[in-house]
Amino acid sequence: MAFFHVVLFAYWLGTDLGVLITSTAANGADLTGNAREHLRKANGRIDMGPRTAMVLMVPVGLTLASNWGLPLGPAALTAVWAGGFTWLWLVWMIYLRQGTPFGKRVWRIDLGIRMLATLAFVGTGLVSLASGGPVAAGWLATKILLFGILLLLGVVIRLLLLWKPPAPPKAGEPFVPTPFWNPLRLTVFAIWGLVLVMAFLGITKPF
Repeated sequence: MAFFHVVLFAYWLGTDLGVLITSTAANGADLTGNAREHLRKANGRIDMGPRTAMVLMVPVGLTLASNWGLPLGPAALTAVWAGGFTWLWLVWMIYLRQGTPFGKRVWRIDLGIRMLATLAFVGTGLVSLASGGPVAAGWLATKILLFGILLLLGVVIRLLLLWKPPAPPKAGEPFVPTPFWNPLRLTVFAIWGLVLVMAFLGITKPF
């Protein structure tokens, strides 16, 4: 589990960097519409790396946490893994069926799962830090709390894209690049920072 945890961490940040690079390149004003579309499609494929890693982090991380005081028995962990693979299937269906009625329904289900998971992780982290249980180790409770905040930021990204989805300019209109320091990218950078802090806590266990 520790090995898979490291692999998922590497793929999460590594492929997310690829998403940043391709999205920045696709934002260039000198590109043709065809080239921009190819870059956006590549961006979508690369983005499945961090999306997959984030979902799998839940069962892998909770399995590891069960060895450090999180009260999850074999039956609960089995349910967590079954739920994790089901959630992963939903995430891939959103990508493979995007633009279809089925894809839109799955997107709403995925958003609901993320909101529920956010409440569960943030609630567990806060209660544990305040009362010393159900997770006694401070570093682990903090890590659980930060993961919940990370999930919340993921919900924010989806709502930002829903509110103002990227769209090519209309015929005859000039292309206006999106500023690099826009709310969407700032949210992504915040997620990167949380992932790094969580990795530090997991390795050093400082408190």
